[in-house]
Amino acid sequence: MIEEFEGKLIQVRASGIADLLKVVTEQFRIHCNIVNLVNDKYGKIPEDKILVQENLDVKTQAIVSQVFTAMIIEAFYFDYYHGKKSKSKAEEWSKQSPVKQFSSLAKEFWNIENVEEIELYKQLTDLNKVRKRWVHNQSTQFGKYAKDLNYLSADGCVEFLRSFFCFVDEQDPSYKAANLISDHLSALQFSVKGYNGL
Repeated sequence: MIEEFEGKLIQVRASGIADLLKVVTEQFRIHCNIVNLVNDKYGKIPEDKILVQENLDVKTQAIVSQVFTAMIIEAFYFDYYHGKKSKSKAEEWSKQSPVKQFSSLAKEFWNIENVEEIELYKQLTDLNKVRKRWVHNQSTQFGKYAKDLNYLSADGCVEFLRSFFCFVDEQDPSYKAANLISDHLSALQFSVKGYNGL
């Protein structure tokens, strides 16, 4: 947790979010390098089997990014609730699903009533399904989750996190880490890809 004290930002608690972010940003860089290699070599995206044969598949980076993106958001939930209430209350509160935690924060602290109508809520629901699928090794029908590896690619996860923390910053500017994280991810996107969608 980062707080502003006498005009300076100081860290008052360690949440581990920075370490988790390093994992996602590393996957993002690998993903972008592979995309550039494929583009240089083929000028287009070839068939999946060719990508796999040449070790140019980005699925591994997507899986790691999806799981760690979910972990970052869950670490944020705990850190945020801990800062607003207490550690013991946060430990009890965090036993509910990540999607319910978002709803709880949105209603209790950000005065958002129709949480389920927010696009971010729908995206968090998708992320939670994907995380559960990987973490609990849930089997699914082939082709059912094609959307997940595109929308939540390593690149997509960085964009998702940037949007998530921009949203948090808009709801509660006093949570300084949200602005720092979204700015960091925006700068990362710009340095690696040359644009950040803003």
